[in-house]
Amino acid sequence: MKNETEQLLSYIESNIARTLADCTTCGKCFDACPMTQYSDKLTGKTGGQVVTGIRALLAGETATTEALEWTRLCTQSARCVPACPEKVNPMLMMRLARITALGSTGGPALMADGKRDPNFFRRINAFSALQFSDAEVAAWQR
Repeated sequence: MKNETEQLLSYIESNIARTLADCTTCGKCFDACPMTQYSDKLTGKTGGQVVTGIRALLAGETATTEALEWTRLCTQSARCVPACPEKVNPMLMMRLARITALGSTGGPALMADGKRDPNFFRRINAFSALQFSDAEVAAWQR
C-alpha cells in the first residue's frame, strides 16, 4: 500500500503523463495568459515556443529560460483553460510545471520559490475561484 507521499507523486506523474500526451504545443494557453506581458524575458516569444519548454520541463528534460519565467509568473487566473482546443487543463499544467521546477517531485530545483510561502497555492486557489470579470481584472491590474 502506498503512503501519502507516494500517492501524491503518483497523482502528479499521471497528470504530467496525460498533459504530455494531449498537449499539441499550439500555445493558445500562453496567448491567453494575462501575465506574459509583464516579463521582458517573454517578449517576442511565441506560445508554441514557450509551451514546448513547459513540456520539456514536465518530461524531465532541460527547461528553457522562457518556460521557467512563465512558470514563475503564472497566477492561475484560469484564462488559459477555455483557450485550449485539446481540453488540456493548462492551469493544472502550469501548477505541475511549478511543482517540478521547485524540485518538489525529487528532481533538482530549477527556480527559487520566493518567500517559501506555505499559503501560496491556497491563495492561488482562492484567486482562481473568484473568476473576476474582464472589467474587474482590468481595474485590479491598475
